[in-house]
Amino acid sequence: MSKKEILQRNGTYNKNYARVKAARFIGDDFYDPMDIVQVKYEMIRDVARGGNPVIDATGDFGFSRTAYYNIKDAFDKQGVSGLIPEKPGPRGPHKLTQEYQKQIDDYISEKPQASSEEILAVINENNAINISKRTIERYKAKKKLQ
Repeated sequence: MSKKEILQRNGTYNKNYARVKAARFIGDDFYDPMDIVQVKYEMIRDVARGGNPVIDATGDFGFSRTAYYNIKDAFDKQGVSGLIPEKPGPRGPHKLTQEYQKQIDDYISEKPQASSEEILAVINENNAINISKRTIERYKAKKKLQ
């Protein structure tokens, strides 16, 4: 398995590696522009050592100024693990908002033996949403309501 495949598999592949123009990443086998964690770390380090102002470093490492400050903040709070990109996609329930969760909780408190289908019918009927039966089941399992 190639290093590129490994980086892709673990989510640290820099798909914009061609934007990295920092001299140390060109012609040095140790520095790999395809490794997003290494690129971010070296950018932060470059600015911290006073080697480059933020605007120049971001150009050399292929990031925007806004991205630099977000990366620096993540590094300050979490260390090197803060440089690992998060998985894409929703971070939590995006249809089952707190309002709908409260409706489910209220309905279950009134009818403790209510099935997921019954709860689903009431929630979808009373609101302009389309929550799935599986969403209700996951919520009940999470709350230990089954």
